[in-house]
Amino acid sequence: MNKTIRAFCNFFVIIIIVISLTYISFFTDIPTKTGNLVRLKMEEIKNKYYDYNSEFYINELGIRMNTYYYDKLTSSQQKIYSSIANAVKNFETEFAVRDYVATDTESFASEVAAAIEAFINDHPEVFYLKSQYSSYILSNFNGNIGYVKLNYTEENIDNVNTKLSLMKEKITKIVDEFSNLSEYEKEVAIHDKLANEITYSNDEELPRAYHTAEGTLLEGIGVCDGFTKSLQLIYNMAGIDSIIVLGTLDNNPHAWNLVKLDDEWYNVDITSSRSIYDDTGIINHAYFNLTHENMDKIADFDKIELLPEANSLKYNFYNYNNYIVDDTQDIHQQLVDICNIYQDKPYIEFYLKGNVANTISSILVSLKKIDDTFLTGTKMYYYNIENAIIIPKN
Repeated sequence: MNKTIRAFCNFFVIIIIVISLTYISFFTDIPTKTGNLVRLKMEEIKNKYYDYNSEFYINELGIRMNTYYYDKLTSSQQKIYSSIANAVKNFETEFAVRDYVATDTESFASEVAAAIEAFINDHPEVFYLKSQYSSYILSNFNGNIGYVKLNYTEENIDNVNTKLSLMKEKITKIVDEFSNLSEYEKEVAIHDKLANEITYSNDEELPRAYHTAEGTLLEGIGVCDGFTKSLQLIYNMAGIDSIIVLGTLDNNPHAWNLVKLDDEWYNVDITSSRSIYDDTGIINHAYFNLTHENMDKIADFDKIELLPEANSLKYNFYNYNNYIVDDTQDIHQQLVDICNIYQDKPYIEFYLKGNVANTISSILVSLKKIDDTFLTGTKMYYYNIENAIIIPKN
């Protein structure tokens, strides 16, 4: 009798073990890595998976142009991107790429790198995602499954949401201030306000936040990529489409925006707009709404083949406002008109259409006649990017 009971118990235990292993195998797809992968599978079940498209949002800030760089990826890279987006939305750190079979570790790592770069460029609102990540492959009877591990600057989603609320409050305040303006007027006003309120950091060891919208919007300090991401977020809430552009300026890594108005794209470099701010307090517009041809005079584009064409001058700052001095016309009268527009400002700025060397002396003489506070112990700033001239008053 005891042997029968013992045999029955042993059989029962074996059945339980088999059922358990089957359960684990079902949820992991990879029986050799049960502990960690069961957890990952359970998290996938717990968190709803959303297909990535233009309606997808990561957090409360959202973003209008959320598929621009996504659309430039291959279909396999888009699957990785989509899994990254879902993971970040749920504040997950480790996940399997859905509906993706990796060929080998090196190829998978390359595709993850492309997807991560595109995701970061599409989503300036995800300031809390670190650039450090890792990827690996595990094999099962279905093939090679790719896994990605992310890192965040915040310990939990509550900390993220607190900062997001503060950022949204500041952005909303700026947008509301200019809500009655035209789209172009909003673009200029938002650019100028942000440029006036931020400080460029020259610290040798920059805090990571200065490279994101967090540093710019919450601390008022940043560098070019932080400025660019903040400008994109504010434009986004104001209903203006914008994307981030990466490149180099003076052989240093640089970032700026492409902004879309009336289906035409323009380069806007808010960092360079502050090039004389520390000395003069002036936000110049030599770098506002430029064509690729003009922008190419000072900067080199990374992967320009991915970018929309920017060849219109319709909303270029000087062209749109007719802040132009043409050396074939009456220079003095043109300067009088521009000075009248700028009468409440401690400077004037304009585009010189013609030969700078032959015209500049006439400009200086004329300005002295108009207002003797010009050129008295001050400098004249010239930008060959589009023959832009900024002249402060004394």
